[in-house]
Amino acid sequence: MFPELGSIGPLTFYSFGLMVALGFVAAGWFVAQDVRQRGLRAALGLEIMVAAAVGGLVGARVYYIVETGDTGGGLSGSGLAWYGGVIGGALAVVALALWRGVPVGVVANIAAPGLAIGQCFGRIGCQVAGDGDYGTASSLPWAMSYPDGTVPTDIRVHPTPIYESLALLVIFFVLWRLRGRLARPWSLFGLYALLAGAMRFLVEFVRRNPEEVGALTTAQVFSLVLIVVGAALLAATRRRPPQLAPA
Repeated sequence: MFPELGSIGPLTFYSFGLMVALGFVAAGWFVAQDVRQRGLRAALGLEIMVAAAVGGLVGARVYYIVETGDTGGGLSGSGLAWYGGVIGGALAVVALALWRGVPVGVVANIAAPGLAIGQCFGRIGCQVAGDGDYGTASSLPWAMSYPDGTVPTDIRVHPTPIYESLALLVIFFVLWRLRGRLARPWSLFGLYALLAGAMRFLVEFVRRNPEEVGALTTAQVFSLVLIVVGAALLAATRRRPPQLAPA
């Protein structure tokens, strides 16, 4: 594991921070392509990704601190909560859409593939940093330990960041291929919420998070909410006509 890439004076460069930056660039490129194909102003793509990135990082950080009381971590990756990031990013994108006068559902559709690929890079960062997002002990051939991670362990465990990275990459490709067919406001975002929620719900069974709501972890409860919201959005948008945003 390589949590830290090096230092220059008082500045420390983290592998997780690098992957987050690369995720931002990748997500921004695909969002910009979608914005261009819709005939919207080019700056909207950058604004969407800045809002999603800043809102996501702030939301993930605030949720983690509220939940654990731990103010450590930062760009090492260990001080962020996935569901807080989803909430923060979504709220920021909604606020941007309202501010710019663009239909919120259209902006949500534009952001959906970018969210998936951005999260994919983020999970790669978790893997490289060994930030404690790994799973329970395992004897599977691909199980691994994280002796030099930010949150080290010598026990062979499920490499759940790899599971999530691969799943998010598949989700991204599905969303990108279907963006033309799911053109109704909120429809593509609904599919993202459904798939991302299902992915995290399943991965939680081999994560090391404690069961807090009956037999479910907090992340699984939030995942179920995402699944329900995603399914409801898809059902509600089936008969709506496609809608374009003003240029």
